[in-house]
Amino acid sequence: MGKRKDDQFSDYLLLMRERDARYTLYFENVALHLKLKELDGTSRGAVEYSHGDPVVLRIALDRCREQLSTTQTNLKRMMEEYSETVPRRDHEALETKHCDLNKTLDAVRTEYEALQNAYRRLVGQKKSMEEELLECQERCRELERSGTPRPRWEVCADFIGGGRDRWRQLADGLSSRERLLVLLKELGPAAESEHLEYFDGLGTDPSIPAYLRHSGRVRNLRLSRRELSVIINDIWRSKRHATHVPMQDFVTRYFEERYQQPSVRAEWAYNVCAGAEQTLDEAQARLWWGALTAALDERVYWALRRQWDGLRDACGLRGQETISLEEFEKAARALFPLKSEVDIKNLTDVVKRQLKLKLNHTEIHLDKLFYESEEGFDRTELARELYRQRQQAQDKYLRELLAELAPRRPHPEHRAVSVDALKRAFAIIDPAIDHIRMERYIRWAFSDQTSDLSSINPLPLRTIITRLASGDIERVGPRQKGARKIKI
Repeated sequence: MGKRKDDQFSDYLLLMRERDARYTLYFENVALHLKLKELDGTSRGAVEYSHGDPVVLRIALDRCREQLSTTQTNLKRMMEEYSETVPRRDHEALETKHCDLNKTLDAVRTEYEALQNAYRRLVGQKKSMEEELLECQERCRELERSGTPRPRWEVCADFIGGGRDRWRQLADGLSSRERLLVLLKELGPAAESEHLEYFDGLGTDPSIPAYLRHSGRVRNLRLSRRELSVIINDIWRSKRHATHVPMQDFVTRYFEERYQQPSVRAEWAYNVCAGAEQTLDEAQARLWWGALTAALDERVYWALRRQWDGLRDACGLRGQETISLEEFEKAARALFPLKSEVDIKNLTDVVKRQLKLKLNHTEIHLDKLFYESEEGFDRTELARELYRQRQQAQDKYLRELLAELAPRRPHPEHRAVSVDALKRAFAIIDPAIDHIRMERYIRWAFSDQTSDLSSINPLPLRTIITRLASGDIERVGPRQKGARKIKI
């Protein structure tokens, strides 16, 4: 609309110029006629006669045409020269508007700078508060590690006469020390100092594990969690070159090689086993105790060890001592292609927490991150996170397997599963699995390592899933992408 108005105003100016030119020509023509009259010097009659002379009229007409042509040429030249010239009125209006906009811009720029300065101050306060929060969290973790956990006193109700009702009556309103005295009093002879300072030997029956065959009392060394972790890590480290030996046989040989006297050997064996059984809340002790009692597959530990070593080698592939967080995430994605972005981010957060990195620090010292103390690599936060994600992925894998073996059926745990059905389920949910790995999974699920697969009898689904949950079971490839058919 503004451009249309400008075009109309230009046309109006053109018309006004043409009108002025015509008026000018008209008055010039009149002036020429008057001048002609003066030059002629005749009377009025003679003038009227001269006006009727065709020659004079022709000369005047030619002169008017010349002047008109010159005026039109000048007008055309002026229109071409001043076609892009802005009228003064429009120029003054635009100049006034430009000044107003400059004033508004200066006010907005001043407000923006003030807001930007306030934003910078808020960002600095936020960073300082986040650093303070991280320090408080680290202090809380230190207090949690060094503090004594609150006991679950409600568990004691199952070990005294009268059950939970009587335990509530005895322990209501008492402090932890008073509750302990009440519990010791209720336990009777079992709480005497003699029973707390010694273990009773299990005897020499062949059904008892060889490392626990001992008659008589065994002194309670009261091993700390660190001492227990050091011993368990030493057992795993010594077994690295004897993975084919069962854990019970290896533990027996381990104690026999280190302690020549049977009493000392039994003392350490009993204390290590008792300490591991009492600290099953620790992933390290739970994994070793499960492998020792055959409740867990020993390959779970070695798979975790391979993940740890693989991540360390992938991060230090270029021989650098430090890498950035982005390079760590890139190495983790390349090594664990099946992990989600959430898992990769959790690994990065654990690395930050383990190394106590500040918000503006992104360099990771590989020696500090992958440092293995006497307690073992699996005591670090990174190894615990790898183990947690591995167990979570295994649970999801087994849920898919369960849905494939018993889709929408009531009481699926009572259904019998054959080897062929388990093969088919593995091939569907994990198309990238190979025959060797599938056979290992199946033999572990059916607890049969020697028989022919076709001769293995079906087992209940509950037994199969429980057995697989305690084994080294993990997905090989994605379920939908990269699938390849497996002949069953």
